[in-house]
Amino acid sequence: MGSRKWIKLWCKQWTEGSIREEEPAVRGVWADLLALAGSGQYGSSGEIKLQNGIGLTDKQLCEILNIKPSLLRRAKKRFIDSQRINISPKNAITISNWFNYQSEYDRQKPYRERKGGQPPEPIDAIDD
Repeated sequence: MGSRKWIKLWCKQWTEGSIREEEPAVRGVWADLLALAGSGQYGSSGEIKLQNGIGLTDKQLCEILNIKPSLLRRAKKRFIDSQRINISPKNAITISNWFNYQSEYDRQKPYRERKGGQPPEPIDAIDD
């Protein structure tokens, strides 16, 4: 699984969008879920899962996020109701529209790979 060092957080939508209607603790859970989905540790492509279709238990998520079960339940309900997430029958969480919001990471992937790989050949070393 790939690992991201950053995720996009749309400033205007964060400060003026529908997420602002949520209480601060629920907004914090949202930011945590975005970070988990982007980390690659629990999944890729906007998913938080241990393996295909199998997610973490609520207890595991609460331990990872350092939150109470009541907050996680409240946040998950709000995110499902607002269509921000989908949850599989085995508790895998998928962030809705992940690719629409995080496409910049994939667009820059070739650059990051080149940068981490071999440097470009110097111009004077190229045969004509």
